[in-house]
Amino acid sequence: MNGAGSRKKLVIIDGKSVFYRGYYAMPNLRAADGTPTGGVFGFATMACEVIKRLKPDYVAVAWDKPKTNIRKRLEIYPEYKAGRKPAPPEFYAQIPILHELLNALGWPLYELDDYEADDIMGTLAVQATKKDIETIQITSDLDLLQTVNDHVKVYALKTGLSNIELYSPKSFEAKYGISVHQFLDLKALKGDSSDNIPGVPGIGEKGAVELLKQYKTLDGVYENIELIKPTLKAKLDAGKDLAYLSKTLASIWTDAPIKLDLKEVDGSKLKAKELTELLDRLQFKTLKYKFVEILPNFEISEPAGSTNLTKLNNILIDSDAKLRDIKLKASGTYYVFSRSAGKHGVDPKTLIISDGVGTVYTLDLTKLSKAEVATTLEPIHKVIGYNVKNDLKLLMEFGIRKTPDVEHDVMIGAFLINSLGGEQSLSELAQELHISVSPFENMDDEELVTRAGEVISVVKAAHEAQAKELVKLPEIKKLAEEIEWPVIGVLASMEKIGIKLDVAYLKKFSIQINDSISDLEQQIYGHANKEFNISSPVQLAEVLFGTENLGISTTGIKKTKTAYSTAASELDKLRGVHPIIDLISQYREVTKLKSTYVDALPKQVDEASRLHTTYSLTTAQTGRLSSIDPNLQNIPIRTELGRHIRTAFVAGSGRTLISADYSQFELRLAAILADDKELIEMFNRGADVHTSTAAQVYGREQEDVTKQMRRAAKVINFGIIYGMSPHGLSVATGMTRDQAQDFIAKYKELRKPLFDYMDRVVVEVKKVGYAETLFGRRRMFPDINSSNFIIRQAAERAAINMPIQGTEADLMKMAMNKCQEYLLKQHNDCNLLLQIHDSIVVECPDAVADSVADNLKEIMENVYKLPVNLSVDITTGKNWGKL
Repeated sequence: MNGAGSRKKLVIIDGKSVFYRGYYAMPNLRAADGTPTGGVFGFATMACEVIKRLKPDYVAVAWDKPKTNIRKRLEIYPEYKAGRKPAPPEFYAQIPILHELLNALGWPLYELDDYEADDIMGTLAVQATKKDIETIQITSDLDLLQTVNDHVKVYALKTGLSNIELYSPKSFEAKYGISVHQFLDLKALKGDSSDNIPGVPGIGEKGAVELLKQYKTLDGVYENIELIKPTLKAKLDAGKDLAYLSKTLASIWTDAPIKLDLKEVDGSKLKAKELTELLDRLQFKTLKYKFVEILPNFEISEPAGSTNLTKLNNILIDSDAKLRDIKLKASGTYYVFSRSAGKHGVDPKTLIISDGVGTVYTLDLTKLSKAEVATTLEPIHKVIGYNVKNDLKLLMEFGIRKTPDVEHDVMIGAFLINSLGGEQSLSELAQELHISVSPFENMDDEELVTRAGEVISVVKAAHEAQAKELVKLPEIKKLAEEIEWPVIGVLASMEKIGIKLDVAYLKKFSIQINDSISDLEQQIYGHANKEFNISSPVQLAEVLFGTENLGISTTGIKKTKTAYSTAASELDKLRGVHPIIDLISQYREVTKLKSTYVDALPKQVDEASRLHTTYSLTTAQTGRLSSIDPNLQNIPIRTELGRHIRTAFVAGSGRTLISADYSQFELRLAAILADDKELIEMFNRGADVHTSTAAQVYGREQEDVTKQMRRAAKVINFGIIYGMSPHGLSVATGMTRDQAQDFIAKYKELRKPLFDYMDRVVVEVKKVGYAETLFGRRRMFPDINSSNFIIRQAAERAAINMPIQGTEADLMKMAMNKCQEYLLKQHNDCNLLLQIHDSIVVECPDAVADSVADNLKEIMENVYKLPVNLSVDITTGKNWGKL
């Protein structure tokens, strides 16, 4: 016999078990056409790990044959596996794709009538042992532990796909305290609820292990039954037949009619071309390249439709003399790519420019004068690139105020065509075009210089491919050209200029907040009757719910693995139950805002005390801008604490801040999308919509509407498009649940066109797979037909909301473009600084502030002709807190 180290290795995978794990680990994963792919991804990931870590000589996959695999065991015990829910349709929809994957891997799948997957695995393992082949079984079914021996090991999946436990005879004994050959008798005694194997009623794992330690086998237990204490003996006597029945059910049947054919299970039969094409089709980009890494002799054959890169001549420009030799065409369009060491174009390092036809100029900006660079780049009229906003900010660093127009941005273009992809790296865009390149993302400066031509070639290829796609999507093409490309330059300017921060004010305010935090801590400790770590969920749960502490009822409160949940959503359920609840919420808000803003923002300003946020165009699938690093959109608007933080954002000396804020923006857009003529008419005659709504719902004259009534109407007007429930309305207004339910019922009658519209959106999205804005922006909803109610309901709510929020985002960008155009032409010393929710913030010299404010209002209210009047509220002040 050969030693274990020199044996050939057979890996047998419990296919359905691994597939299930992948499906439930990634239930929302889908291909571009909406096909669910989570189970296939999980299996492919496992396959990659099998090849990488186990390096098998042979591989086989066992499968439970539908409807017939447990037929023989059902004859023995009709309740076997009773109560198991069938897998959802999304699970079965992926099986044909799995078969494609296995075919590409060259791994045979075995399934048999009357035999389960673990029987097939056990049978093959026995045959492999006779051939002195080591077997490794991969499964989540611990029944297979009974097959473990010196030739056979089990890799047991515990949770997800990453938590795996290896069982050998030694590790099994260390865990269970008994030997492997006793495992089947252990199952006979304790049963298995997952398979509905009864075992001996009243005998658990601990008791069964103790019996086997003493009496060795199931037969030994019953041969010595008279020596066992009476209470346990009675259970064993009563359950004897079930014990032996359970042993039969749980045993691995190693007589399955299957022969181990080593040629058939040869693990070297992987089909590179088929595997590549499948992984590309399923958009498993990273996984494809993992296969390349672990199989050094495996060359990816490029599928049909591969893009050929344009060969470009790269010229390094590292002196002003060489720079002066560059002659760019007047009003030309150029591909660009750049790198800065700092944020927002600060400390520029490299700029790559090319017409995309012959030559690439790579400018080493560390060796060139700013004036010469600015002069050389003057002819550039339009640019094409990847994340062009960064390139424009670098150009601004050279004093170029009027930056080139954006003709195309391939990062934004990819997002517009398919927002499900999120923000994709340039390497990922290359992969989608079947271009094999080393990753661009971690290049050092020297590598960027040497690969400049390759970078521009990939950007060009992506641009040309996206341009063809946009021709097929004329509305999205128009959206890109009229809204998305122009706003890139606006955002670059805003980010580069930043907004002044009063650092001294925030430092002083930080001290005041510390006092507030201390006061809140003492009040909380007083109610709790002891000091504890308020930020510890476990300690807080013990204080709130522990019987020796406050003992607040846990009815309806979710439970985590360690304690009852103290998440904000759970504490909201306890509002008014005890004074400590509101204090904890206040404490959390204050400490979070202090760490996130009051203490953090002063560390992020530049040498001129200006703060620079970044606006992402590829985060929100509705098209909304997202402020990051720092996020200035999350500073609370209506709280005193939020106002104090905003007060630190100030105008420069002799300058004024102007806020232009769309009023009731979403509700106005909901009215026109739903064609709610009554609601449109209310807005157009300038009525107080909330008061009018309250009067109609409550059956009152408008002058008799109370503040509380108007508040309820306002909450529901703004909340209904987000799927506000009676519970949500009652929490927000203080109504009882019955009152809230009655209010919503009356509101539905009143706003019937709005609710009919929401129903229509869901029906349409289920049919076509996407929702779109007034201007054609699309968001795909692959989960809208999910069999999982929670997932489906969330998709329906998002689908209803998307046309409203997305149209709002499109209009806001149009307004920003027009406002920036006005400022550049009429008031070059005014700057757009911020875009927050439905408002923009502009900084102007004091002398022109009123005039600019009036013009901004006019521009924004007339940005696009709509059936409903848009209304913009204008405020001015020396700091953001006053706006």
